[in-house]
Amino acid sequence: MKKPIIGITSSHEKENGLRNYHRTTVSIDYTKGVIEGGGIPIIIPTTACIEIIKEQLKIIDGLILSGGPDINPICYGEDFKEKIGVISPERDDNEIKILTEFLKTGKPILGICRGHQLLNVYFGGTLYQDLSYFGKEVLKHRQDVYPELEVHNVIIEKNSILEKIFGSQVRTNSFHHQAVKDLGKGLRAIARSEDGVIEAIEKDNHKFCLGIQWHPEMMVARGNKEMAKIFKLLIKKSC
Repeated sequence: MKKPIIGITSSHEKENGLRNYHRTTVSIDYTKGVIEGGGIPIIIPTTACIEIIKEQLKIIDGLILSGGPDINPICYGEDFKEKIGVISPERDDNEIKILTEFLKTGKPILGICRGHQLLNVYFGGTLYQDLSYFGKEVLKHRQDVYPELEVHNVIIEKNSILEKIFGSQVRTNSFHHQAVKDLGKGLRAIARSEDGVIEAIEKDNHKFCLGIQWHPEMMVARGNKEMAKIFKLLIKKSC
């Protein structure tokens, strides 16, 4: 049986050592996650050309919106706050175009970290520009230890995609300073950490449109078989 092809979005980054030089970059862990799940990964470079984007999307069976820099707060109707991080207008534009076109196909979508937040913003939701604006004390959500280490618990809602994979809870790693604030239209919060931060969302009336705040690809790339179930389900839904 033909293995599904999974497209992975990438970052548009400046090369520090050379002026006006840019690179397409993405962590190799995403490709390892797709391979472990049984799919064939390809990297989608950043471009503003909608005709090229449409042709790129024709060859993929599923989509991963990867992690990366902060989303421009203008995209969700806010001015810049003091603790906003690095943004990438080129990537915002590219991924919004990708989502607009790919959603028309009904094919599976997995958003990870920034990708999870992008799904929320795309459907009209907002973000905490930094977890210091959350309004109460939160757990440490940006670990500086081993990438695969499970640092906090995530409580999962019933009758959700994640409940089918993990049951009522799962322990995860954590690498983010922003989070979902107001939910986008047609989205459901299906998991939260113990402090109330939204850790996963899913889209109504879609066979597989899942956003997760943690980084399962980091865990899978370092031998975590439990987290591989997310990629296996993505691949299964992409067949």
